[in-house]
Amino acid sequence: MAYKRIVHGTDGSASSALAGEVAGVITVANSAELIVVHVRAPGELAAQDILDTAVAACADAGVRPRKLSGELLQGRPAEAMIDLADQRDAGLLVVSRGRGQQHALGDVARRLARRSRCDLLIVSERAPRDGRHTHVLLATDGSKTADRAARKAYDLAESLGARVTMVFVGHPATGELVTADTVATYAGSVPTEVEVLAGDPTEGILDAARRVEADLIVIGNKGMTGMKRLFSESVPGHVSERADRDVLVCRTVVQAVRELEPGQGGIVEQQGEKLAAFMDGAGDLHLMSARCTHMGCTVAWNPGEGAFDCPCHGSRFGPSGQVVNGPAQRPLPPA
Repeated sequence: MAYKRIVHGTDGSASSALAGEVAGVITVANSAELIVVHVRAPGELAAQDILDTAVAACADAGVRPRKLSGELLQGRPAEAMIDLADQRDAGLLVVSRGRGQQHALGDVARRLARRSRCDLLIVSERAPRDGRHTHVLLATDGSKTADRAARKAYDLAESLGARVTMVFVGHPATGELVTADTVATYAGSVPTEVEVLAGDPTEGILDAARRVEADLIVIGNKGMTGMKRLFSESVPGHVSERADRDVLVCRTVVQAVRELEPGQGGIVEQQGEKLAAFMDGAGDLHLMSARCTHMGCTVAWNPGEGAFDCPCHGSRFGPSGQVVNGPAQRPLPPA
């Protein structure tokens, strides 16, 4: 299941209504819960009407009443939506690019792209008119953090009945190995085509999306460059800013507790602290510090090995935090 709880932000515009259609389709396809939010502007008299109209539209799209609710918020729009998504443990935020914004992000979408702590779907004016994506372009660079973006892309594609084109920009030999492994691990029965390209990653991803007529680009928020940079200066930032179609930015390090299935682990954030989380077969959640006990680097979940790996010096910890491989000698402490 790709998402269990989704937040859709509306401002009453035609573009946000289209984003609501997309949010409704994904909600229904995943049997998820949808929370529609509107952030009231100072002195705004029609705020409740805007919210009620958006909620009614999602109901018309097939979202069941028990899975649908509305929230009227106050404050700065991006920050208010981020706070609500955190409080409700949402896995996905869905917003439009902004009023009249076709080739550049509006202020709210840009702030969400930089600050959201859950996945963010930015819906463009080119979104499918029925709200259903049929062709997903997945951008990958072969990094460990790109695995989560790949899993999300394939989970979503499967739920929507969409096909996938996977794009790797870099050395051909590396690209063939990376894409073959990703397809074998995550594709399942989802129809997939692969393109290994050379040149600038941003241009390659955007050109490929136009050429294959993908209606959704999926990209991780980390791991698409060889160095740590501000999101706005990274490949995901450039793709999100310049894309002329929908973009799903997957959080590839921190995720929501509700995303975890029995037997899965991940890195979650609670009160500003990153925690290693594992859901056991009985559905019980185990939380530990995500700081490696060797040198303090943040560990990451390795789905292939069912363990937490340290990217700095190779330490490995089991699902309950026990040391599997050094150099770490102490287990991850319980949170």
